[in-house]
Amino acid sequence: MSMAAAQTRAPLAGSLAADDGAARAVLALVPLAVATIAALAAGLAGVHSRGLIGTPFEPFAFGFFVERFPLAAFLVVYAVVRVALLALIPPGPSRFLRLALLPIALALVLVPALYPTFGGLVIRAAYFTGGMAFLQGTPLAIAYPVGAFVSAFVFAAGLGAAAIVARARMTFGVRAALGGAARLLALWFAAMVVAAPTALGLPIVGDWPVWPLTAPESLAAAALVALALAPHALIVWRSGR
Repeated sequence: MSMAAAQTRAPLAGSLAADDGAARAVLALVPLAVATIAALAAGLAGVHSRGLIGTPFEPFAFGFFVERFPLAAFLVVYAVVRVALLALIPPGPSRFLRLALLPIALALVLVPALYPTFGGLVIRAAYFTGGMAFLQGTPLAIAYPVGAFVSAFVFAAGLGAAAIVARARMTFGVRAALGGAARLLALWFAAMVVAAPTALGLPIVGDWPVWPLTAPESLAAAALVALALAPHALIVWRSGR
């Protein structure tokens, strides 16, 4: 390679590296920021179950699972934004295919989490597993993380399938398997964090969503969401996908 060619390619390589770094940051931080801000905004805006009557969100505003695990809604927000960005951000001719497949990818996230009502299969599987274990004499300290792991596994399976569809590409190999395992563990952590107020009986979010959040409770809810999703966002940043 000539000196002139090398000098020409060097800036291009730097530009691509910069773009890749920016894309990594967007994929990692935007879903985290949107989910956190959504939690804070919901609290400060006084959103609560009765206020959603007559809106498209009414079917998901009432029920056992939404009252016990309301912060799980913001994990769904995180997943939806992440899947959308996976389809929108990468350049190339496959973008049109990715956009065409995006509704299917979003359905793979939303259906397990929200059908037939809030919680879907994600929380129902966790509640059944952890609840049955507790009723059979398993200590709560064990039944709680077991249920959270089942919930994380179902959620991770839907999110992983959605990511594959949104990217219109599947990655194989040991590295991909280890990355998938790390993401599952990160979502397990997220499940335990958002379920902590109920499991530990802590009044972190008061009686929300039955009653509106106070300003301090809104900040606490946003902090819990950010804490829950930070490990997964860090993995996304490091992997770039």
